[in-house]
Amino acid sequence: MNAPFTAVHFTTYEAAKRALMEISPESASDERWVVHATAGAAAGALAAAVTTPLDVVKTQLQCQGVCGCDRFQSGSIRDVIQTIVKKDGYRGLMRGWIPRMLFHAPAAAICWSTYEASKAFFQELNSRSKDGTIT
Repeated sequence: MNAPFTAVHFTTYEAAKRALMEISPESASDERWVVHATAGAAAGALAAAVTTPLDVVKTQLQCQGVCGCDRFQSGSIRDVIQTIVKKDGYRGLMRGWIPRMLFHAPAAAICWSTYEASKAFFQELNSRSKDGTIT
């Protein structure tokens, strides 16, 4: 689940950041934190939505046999998906996608904004030290 989530997350972040900076290139440097937060939120939300079925499968496997959860004949992803679809239909694979998106969107916005701000700060600090303005 983590590899697909990360692939969607990073790809979406870079694409959204690029698209947002193209909308208003002359003010992109002034509103950089808004771009990073918006792109991060979009990336977190999309990655969460796309990988929700894998998260549901993971959760079902972790909870099998506990508190009335189904027991699976094997630990295969295919077996779990078939059981969920038989019991709840395809909607069952998307169980919890809204709360998952609501968690990941702000978390990614904060994460990317903090990362990009820190990166810019250290790049500026590094360029000043090379110029000799900071000793």
